[in-house]
Amino acid sequence: MEEIKQGIAKRLKELFPAASVYTEQVEQDFTKPAFFVRQTEGAQKHVMNRRYIRTGTFDIAYFPVPGSPQLIRDCETVRDTLYERLELIPWEGHTYRSSGMRYTLADNVLHFYVSFEVHVMRPKEAVPTMRNLVQEEHIRHD
Repeated sequence: MEEIKQGIAKRLKELFPAASVYTEQVEQDFTKPAFFVRQTEGAQKHVMNRRYIRTGTFDIAYFPVPGSPQLIRDCETVRDTLYERLELIPWEGHTYRSSGMRYTLADNVLHFYVSFEVHVMRPKEAVPTMRNLVQEEHIRHD
């Protein structure tokens, strides 16, 4: 899921070059406008044999410039852009498709939640192979 988080951060930098993008905890004095990207939920489900589906939900918190006369409108514009541009996240040769998006707006901070499902194939366990098989046959005469 770290690859997806880095892909989201890269996409945000492309879409909003004037905003700072953080993926780690930052002290209180950070530059606004800013985005904070963190994974808030995760799960893994066994599908079959060595196949799993790993699900992750990311919270993209947007902090607009405080005191702006169009603060709410700014959050709505960012929300609409994220709906349109976060469906597909390319990262290092892979493209990840989001499986769900939603948002909340509280205390003049936009929280945009996006979920991804990733198919995972666990490696085969190394099992020692049989070296030689000796088979003997006997015909029974009754």
